[in-house]
Amino acid sequence: MDTKIEVIGVDLSQEGEGIAKTEGGYTVFVPYLLPGEKAYIKYTQKGKRYAKGEILEIQESSPMRTKAPCPVYYECGGCQLQHFEYSGQLKWKEKKVKDSLIRLAEIKNPKINPIIGMDNPWHYRNRGQFVIGEKEGKLRYGFYSPKSHSIVSFAECPIHHSFVNKALKGVLPELEGFHSFFENKGVLRHLALRCGEKTGEVLATVVVSEPLPKTHRLDCSSLDGVVGIVENINKSRSSKVFGEKERVIWGKDHLEERLLGLRFKISSQSFFQNNTSQAEKLYSLVLKYANVKGKKVIDLYSGIGSITLVLAKEAKDVLGVEIVKAAVRDAEANARLNQNENVHFKAIDAADAFKQEKAPPDVLVVDPPRKGMEKRVIEDIVRFGPQRIVYVSCNPDTLARDIKLLEGNYNFIEATPVDMFPQTTHVECVVLMSRVEK
Repeated sequence: MDTKIEVIGVDLSQEGEGIAKTEGGYTVFVPYLLPGEKAYIKYTQKGKRYAKGEILEIQESSPMRTKAPCPVYYECGGCQLQHFEYSGQLKWKEKKVKDSLIRLAEIKNPKINPIIGMDNPWHYRNRGQFVIGEKEGKLRYGFYSPKSHSIVSFAECPIHHSFVNKALKGVLPELEGFHSFFENKGVLRHLALRCGEKTGEVLATVVVSEPLPKTHRLDCSSLDGVVGIVENINKSRSSKVFGEKERVIWGKDHLEERLLGLRFKISSQSFFQNNTSQAEKLYSLVLKYANVKGKKVIDLYSGIGSITLVLAKEAKDVLGVEIVKAAVRDAEANARLNQNENVHFKAIDAADAFKQEKAPPDVLVVDPPRKGMEKRVIEDIVRFGPQRIVYVSCNPDTLARDIKLLEGNYNFIEATPVDMFPQTTHVECVVLMSRVEK
């Protein structure tokens, strides 16, 4: 295993690892190796078809290699591409979408528009979930290192918004006197923070294994922007962050954010895009593709109604469909907040969205989870036959699979990738499809 092997980087894997070849053509997955680089590596695992390795020495560096600004980047694992120049990241993500459409959707030459990137690809995340640890009797925060329960601490995270980083440093001292669930058999598990980039408001959620004593009063009135603290009870031994029960222990149970002229109330676990400025670009693109002026629209997997309400600005009538009842309650509250009278929501499964509809919508917008749409949802779409589909995806592979399943009934028109998560391997994409007239 310790033999020094020479390899050349040829590509990146879906997870951002370098895909390298030996002189004999043997494939090795090597973290942090970039395409075009020559390096000496050692094998860490070896099989018949491929191996895994780690860099011992880089002989020829890529011009796209850069120094990662985060001091714990190679320990943390939260980002995968900080060593890759941003222009290179964008080209790779664009290629990633195109490759999936060619390989899985079997589209020979898909029209892929240039990826929409960020002017400043740092300090963009408006939400973070941090493990609470403890060292030498003092609380600390951080992330788990990859495939371990070792906590990597840091002063601040360069991809999280400055509002989050600032609040993180301010809220943690309020919890002194309690102990870490993970490192000292205490009650403190996680500290989750989300911020309104446009409003400056911050909501903190303290995840604990047992309720904090009511005699311990948390007060963040002196902290800039913090509008509320929520206590979330998670008694499980599983890796999930949040439990089912919550209560407000100080201030409000939500923050407010603005997006494309709309107001949104966002609670501790509401789904809202983690990158506000890119979300505006993403939703503007959805609105452009949907071309909804004067039309009837259904928005599947509508969450708290963020896309639905953007569509409602121009559409005649919009129905948002979401199976999570709490998200639908948030969506209805946001519709009232924005005085939208041409939008309504249903708390039903996406597969049941068309059952009570007498005629197909002019436009169908879908924004499913990473696993994509269920086959029965796709069958219902084909049977009901909306004229136009706008598909928002965070997973190019499941996107391509679903496009393939719609083949023969819908034509792929074009796709535009949007970089919602710089420094990571994730890429969002918006696809326009039109019904095949038979």
